[in-house]
Amino acid sequence: MSEHAPHDVLIIGAGLAGLTLAKQLLDADPALGICIVHNRKFPYPERIHKVGESTVEIGAYYLAEIVGCKRHLETEHLRKMGLRFIQTQGLTGDAPYREIGLGYYPHQPTYQIDRGKLENHLRDALGERVTLIENSRVMEIEREGDLNNVAVRDHDGVVAPVAARWVVDASGRGRVLMKKFELQRPAGINHSAIWFRVAGKVDINEFLSSQDEANPFGHARERGRSTTHLIGRGYWVWIIPISEQTTSIGIVFDNGIHSLSELSSHPLATSWLARHEPRFHAYMQREAFEVIDFVMLRNYSYLSAQFLSKEGWALTGEAAGFVDPMYSNGTDMIGLANTMITNAITQPDGLEQIERMNGVMAEAYAGFVDTHRESYAGFDDWNYVFVKTNWDATFYFLFMSVLFMNGKFADIGFIESIHSEISAFYKLHHQVMTYLRQPGAVSDDYALPEFINLVGSIQDYANRSIFLADKSNDAVRALLEKNMVILRELADSIMQNKSFDEKFFTMAARLDAA
Repeated sequence: MSEHAPHDVLIIGAGLAGLTLAKQLLDADPALGICIVHNRKFPYPERIHKVGESTVEIGAYYLAEIVGCKRHLETEHLRKMGLRFIQTQGLTGDAPYREIGLGYYPHQPTYQIDRGKLENHLRDALGERVTLIENSRVMEIEREGDLNNVAVRDHDGVVAPVAARWVVDASGRGRVLMKKFELQRPAGINHSAIWFRVAGKVDINEFLSSQDEANPFGHARERGRSTTHLIGRGYWVWIIPISEQTTSIGIVFDNGIHSLSELSSHPLATSWLARHEPRFHAYMQREAFEVIDFVMLRNYSYLSAQFLSKEGWALTGEAAGFVDPMYSNGTDMIGLANTMITNAITQPDGLEQIERMNGVMAEAYAGFVDTHRESYAGFDDWNYVFVKTNWDATFYFLFMSVLFMNGKFADIGFIESIHSEISAFYKLHHQVMTYLRQPGAVSDDYALPEFINLVGSIQDYANRSIFLADKSNDAVRALLEKNMVILRELADSIMQNKSFDEKFFTMAARLDAA
C-alpha cells in the first residue's frame, strides 16, 4: 500500500505497544491496511535502552499467547523466577539480611526481556503486512469526515500526507494525542527513578548468600533470574538480568524521602548506593562492570482522561499513561489497551463499546494507582513488606489475571454484567491499601522469620489457580466469587484479626484439600 493511500489504522510508534497492536489487529482482521510511523529505523541493536525489561503474568501471557511470541520468549529470553524482595537494612559484609521469594520458577511463566531483540522479532513477524515509515514523526492530525489526515515529517524535513480511518498513539512518553487533546491528568504518585545497564551478569548469589540453615534459598542458584528488589525506607533498587551479558539496575524512590539531585548521574547514584545498599555497592565496585548507559526520570507518573474515541483515535502503552515500575505492570496495560483497541476497530459493535472500554481502562489504572500511592515509606518495615507485597500479588492473581488470562477482559458484555463484582474487588483493594498507608499499620502485628519462602502460600496457590479449562461466563463468575471469599478473609486477617502470617500459609492447604 502506498504511504499516501488511505489506511485503516495509522499507529504512531513501532515500540512494544505499537508492534504488538499491529500484530493483534492483523490476527483479528488480516485485510486491515496498517501504517506505522516510527522515529527510528530497524533493526534495533540488542540491549537498546528502554524501560520495561520485565514482565509479570498478564503481560507475559499477552506476549506469548495473544501476540504469538511464546517460542521466541522461551528460546531467546530469560525465564523469570518471580519477584524477590531483600532487605539489607544498610548493613555490610556478612551481616544478616531478609528475603521473600521463591526457590523455583512459578507455575505461570514470566520473562526478563531484551527489548531490542523482542521488537526486532515483532517487526520481522509483521513483514510486508504493514507499511512502515521510518525515521519520521507525526506532526499534525486533523479529522475530516471519516478520516484522520496526518502530516508526517521525515528526518530531512520533508512533510508527506497520510490518511487513516483510525490513529493510535503508541509514541510512549512523546504522548502525541494526549498533548493534542489535553488529556494528561496527575496520578497522585510522587516518585522518580534513575536506571542504568551494565555489561555483565550481576549475580546476587555472589553478595547475598546467607549460610544460615534457616535460609530456604541456599540451593536456588537461579534466584538471580528473579526481578530482585533491594528495599529500604522510601526506595527500592531493581536488579533485572536482561541476558547473560547484560543487567539492568534501577533506583526508584519517593521524592519526599530521597532527592533526585543526589542520584542524577552515575557517580552520584553509586555514592547513594554506598550509603543505602553498601553490600551491593561493594560488589559492583569489585566487579567494575562497564556502564552502558544512564537515564533519569523525575515524577514519572501520569494518567489520561480518555483512552479511545468514536472519532477514530486511541492511546496505548506509555502514550496512555504510566503509574509505577514496581511489579512491572507496563506490559499488562499494553495488553489491556491493545485488546480494547482491537475490539473497537474490528468488531461490528466496536464503536458502541467504547464508552465502557474507557471505563474499564480507567478502573484498571486507578487500581494500580491505589497500589502504589504513598507505598514506599514503609519499605524499612519487614512486616509491611511481607503484608503489602503478598496482598498485592495475591489480589492481582485472583482478580485481574483471572479476567484477562481467561479471555474476559476482551468481552465487554461480560465485564458489564459483572461490573458490581468488579467494583467490589477494587473497593476491597482500596480498603486494604488505605489501611496499610497508616504509619506502622502492621509493624507490631507479627514476628516474622528473616527468610520467607512463598512455596505453599496463598500467593503460590493463586498463581497456579488462574486458568480455567471451562472459560464460560458462568465458570469465570464462579471462580471470581470464590476468589472474593478468599480475599475478604485475607483482608480481615490484615485489618482486624492480625493473623495474615498464619492465613497466608494455611489457606492454600485448606483450599487444595477442598
